[in-house]
Amino acid sequence: MRFCMVGVVAVAIQFACYYLLIDFCGHNIALPVSYLVSLSFNYLLTLRFTFKVSSNTKNGVGFIVSHCVNFTLQFLFLNFFIGLGMDRRWAIVPVFMVCVPINFILVRLSMKR
Repeated sequence: MRFCMVGVVAVAIQFACYYLLIDFCGHNIALPVSYLVSLSFNYLLTLRFTFKVSSNTKNGVGFIVSHCVNFTLQFLFLNFFIGLGMDRRWAIVPVFMVCVPINFILVRLSMKR
């Protein structure tokens, strides 16, 4: 439940930033910028609220690696959905539907070790 709450806020932050930037700089710039903004928030709350663990090198590296995988998937799926003809403003929605569950598994593994 805590992951869902943090995840919803992180996705909302990423979506809002992405949506604000998309017309200004295009989807291939808007995605990484919005991802980094959301990632900062997500890391702090994931440690303190979701999994209630202390920050250390091991879970920090695990979190970053899992989010590198997640970002790569988001980038690939975003371009895939746009390539299929989806509007670039809304193509991020199915990207979240695919990537959020994968990210949960990866982050959970990195935080629970």
